[in-house]
Amino acid sequence: MNFKRILKNSPFFSLLLYTRYLIKRYLINRAFYSFKLANDIEIEAVDSEGVSFFGYYNISPENQNGDVLYLKVNKEIIRGSLFEPASIMLKYADGRIVKLALTKSWNWQQGCMLQWFPGKADHIIFNDYDTEKDMYITKVIDIEGNILRTYDKPVNNVSKTGQFALSLNYDRLAKMRPDYGYFNRGNIDLPKDSEDGIWYIDLNSSEIKLIISLDQLKNLAWSSTMEGAIHKVNHIDINPPGTRIMFLHRWKGPNGRFMRLITADPDGSELFILNGDIMTSHCCWLNDEEILSYCEFNGVRGYFKFSDKSENAQLLLTQMPKIDGHPSISRIIHKIVTDTYPAKDRFSKLFLYDIRNDLLEKMGNFYQPFKYNKEMRIDLHPKWSNFSNSIYFESGHKNKRQFFKLIKIQ
Repeated sequence: MNFKRILKNSPFFSLLLYTRYLIKRYLINRAFYSFKLANDIEIEAVDSEGVSFFGYYNISPENQNGDVLYLKVNKEIIRGSLFEPASIMLKYADGRIVKLALTKSWNWQQGCMLQWFPGKADHIIFNDYDTEKDMYITKVIDIEGNILRTYDKPVNNVSKTGQFALSLNYDRLAKMRPDYGYFNRGNIDLPKDSEDGIWYIDLNSSEIKLIISLDQLKNLAWSSTMEGAIHKVNHIDINPPGTRIMFLHRWKGPNGRFMRLITADPDGSELFILNGDIMTSHCCWLNDEEILSYCEFNGVRGYFKFSDKSENAQLLLTQMPKIDGHPSISRIIHKIVTDTYPAKDRFSKLFLYDIRNDLLEKMGNFYQPFKYNKEMRIDLHPKWSNFSNSIYFESGHKNKRQFFKLIKIQ
């Protein structure tokens, strides 16, 4: 056992972490505040009462009318979906707030993949659990809460065309990456790798089919690190016209943890490995053919711009700290918003990058209390409105998980 592991298992490790935090926050950074904003920035809570959140980055909570979706629960506890359903809330542009429905399937990092149905200002799509069928499903409701349609798979990403969605196995995530899994089903037996992977959901016909299996991904470019490993896919995203998809293929075994960024056509063909196998984290489509990814490429870590079906990559956001974050792009104003994980002083940072002028602006620092860690952690997960320059994010700087709207004054 090496020294680092001995230290981490020591009963004094938590005390050491807290001491380091106190020194970093108060003695070095002089941060006697819970949050600090740039001069031209204001924020407001979407809901000032209770525990509110939305879910993952790069998904817009706002429709073209300025109405905002979010989730609300009573308690903040690990794997909270086992103890209470989350309320699906709608805040109208005029400030009225209504509860539309409940969902049993949610987690702190991605919520229930709640979002507006593409092209519909009054239809909402999200994941839920069907108790009778013992399966995770997708629901589409209207703004009165009426169920319009259900699908027998949960969505992981919905195409902006509204024609299809892609699904994966949330049971597998519950076992391999519980931060993103659902836990309503017990005593799970995972399917064989030849029968698991990425599914295509036709949102018009309801047809569901497996388009990429885990076996296919293993055989795409076999590595000796896959010996004795278990595999999964996660973080699917679809480009704006719905012609290409990207996802992470990850495996963990005796040789360690590895991952690849892969693109494909929506039918599962034309697979292309963009980056692997050391570290690829959060990504977003910059446009129809380019992807922004925080990753390691040729021994360098940072935000890289990849061209699909190409081995070309360019280091972007060179002014950003070399810290993993969650990038989203506004195609309206050609800017990228991203964040950082809490540093030693427990502050997360929010950044705005102007692509055209190559300018980086720090918009705020937000303190995240120690109680928010591991599966319970709060990532800012910033996301744009698809119809304005509004930015939404989550934070615990008021000692509870809340969903915020950021307002840039100038």
